[in-house]
Amino acid sequence: MVRDAIHDEVVREHLDQLGLKHFLDVRATVRSLLEHLARLQRAAYAAVVAERLLHEHESLPARERAAYATDWRPALDMVWRGLSGDATAEPELAHAVGCFYLSPNFADRRRDDPTDMPGNAALAAFYAAECYLHGCVEFATWTGWRGFDTAAVHAAGDRAWPRRRPPEVDALAWELAHPAIQAELDLQLAEIELVSAEGADLLEDTARDTFLKRLRRLSG
Repeated sequence: MVRDAIHDEVVREHLDQLGLKHFLDVRATVRSLLEHLARLQRAAYAAVVAERLLHEHESLPARERAAYATDWRPALDMVWRGLSGDATAEPELAHAVGCFYLSPNFADRRRDDPTDMPGNAALAAFYAAECYLHGCVEFATWTGWRGFDTAAVHAAGDRAWPRRRPPEVDALAWELAHPAIQAELDLQLAEIELVSAEGADLLEDTARDTFLKRLRRLSG
C-alpha cells in the first residue's frame, strides 16, 4: 500500500491536538531503541508483547480458543525460562521452532491476516522465539506490530466510536485515537523504556528475577 505522506501529517497533527500518539511514531521510537539493545533485551521486549497477546487469547472461553495460537504457549514459556537464566531453554526452543518449520502449520500457512487475533498471538510468540534465538531487531519490531494489529481489531469492533468523532477531526486520526489503540501504544512504550533503562539486569543473577517480574506485570 502506498502511503500518502501529506495525509499522514494531517493525521499526526490531529492526534497531537488530541494529546495522542501516531502508531508510526511509536514504531519508529521502539525500533530506534531496539537497535541499541543486546539480544536478551530485545527478546525481553518481544516476549512481554507476545505474552500480553497470548494471555488475552488464553483468557477466552475454551470453545473460542484457537489451537494454532495456544500451541505456542510452551515455546513462549521457554523464552521466559531462557531470560531467567535457564541454559536448557535455548536448545529446547530451537527444537520447537524447527518443528514448526517442518510442520503442516508452516507448510499450509494462510496468507497473513492482521485481523486474525489468534494469528497475531501465534505470530507474536513465534517472533519472540526467533528473537530469543537470533536477537534480530526485526523479530522484536514485528512483535509490536502484532500488538497494534490486535488493538486495531478491538477498535474496529466498537461501532459507537465513529459516531463520536468531532467533525473537525480526520476520520483516520479518530480511528487511531481509539482507547484500545492508544492503550497498546502506551504499553509498548512503557515496555521498551523499562527494557532500555533496566534490561542490563538480565545479566545479573541477583537482579534478573525482579526485573522480569516488573516486566511481566506490564503484560497484565
